[in-house]
Amino acid sequence: MKHQIIVKKNIILALLLILNMVGYSQYKWDTEAKKKNEMHLRDSTTWNKELFKMDLELFEKKISGGIFPVPNYDLVGKNSFIGVGYNGNFKGLEIHNKRFLYNCFYAKKNKFNKTFIKDIEQDVFFVIVISTDFIDTQKFSHFRSQISSRNHPNYLAKGYFKTKKNTIDFNAFISGDRDAYSIVNERIFDLSIGKMIVIVPQKDGSLRSMQIEIPQLSIEKTKEYVEKMLKEDTDMINFYSCKGCI
Repeated sequence: MKHQIIVKKNIILALLLILNMVGYSQYKWDTEAKKKNEMHLRDSTTWNKELFKMDLELFEKKISGGIFPVPNYDLVGKNSFIGVGYNGNFKGLEIHNKRFLYNCFYAKKNKFNKTFIKDIEQDVFFVIVISTDFIDTQKFSHFRSQISSRNHPNYLAKGYFKTKKNTIDFNAFISGDRDAYSIVNERIFDLSIGKMIVIVPQKDGSLRSMQIEIPQLSIEKTKEYVEKMLKEDTDMINFYSCKGCI
C-alpha cells in the first residue's frame, strides 16, 4: 500500500514537471508566466529559428532599428496562438462632406482571450479613425499599418496616417492580462476607457482627439459600428465639424 502511494506521488510529480515544460502559463498571463517568458527571451534554445530568419531577412530590406529573436509561441501555452490582423477603410470614406480613414486591429480568438470575448471570433483591441485631406490613390503612401504577434500573448499595432501637413503616428498594444494602451503623436491613451481613438487634424497643423468606448464586436461588426457612429452620432459629428477642422 505504501509502495503504491509513493508510485502515485512520483507520477503526479512527473506530470507536473511535463506540464511546466510544455506550457508554463496554462493560458493565464500572470506574474509567474511573465517571469518565465523573460527567461525564454534570453535563452536561445527556446527561440523560433524560422521566425528569426524571416525577421532578419525583412530587417535587411526595410525594418529600421533591429529586431529581437522570439521564443516559440507554444512555450506560452500549447496551440495558444491562432493569428492577428487588421481591417478598415484605407481609400477614404465620404461622410458629411468629410473624408475619413480608419483601421481596426485584432487578435483571433485563442486560449488567452476567449474568456473575455466569449463567442466572438476576433478580439478587436484598437480602432483609430482620422479625418484627412490627403489620399494617395496611386501608391497609397497616405497610410501604413502593421500588427505584430512577436510578443504573444501581447499584441502590438502600429502605423501612420498622413494629411497634407501632418503625419499621425500611432502605436497600440494589448497584453495577455488585458492591459491596453495607445500612443498617438506622443499622446497616451488608456484603452480601458475606450478603444476607439478619433483624430481630427486642424487647419493650423494641430490635432484634436476623442476617445470612445465601443462594444466588443467581431471585426466586420466593428467596422459597421464605426461607420454608423461617423454618420449618425451627434457628439462625433459635432467633434469633426468644427470651423478649424480639415
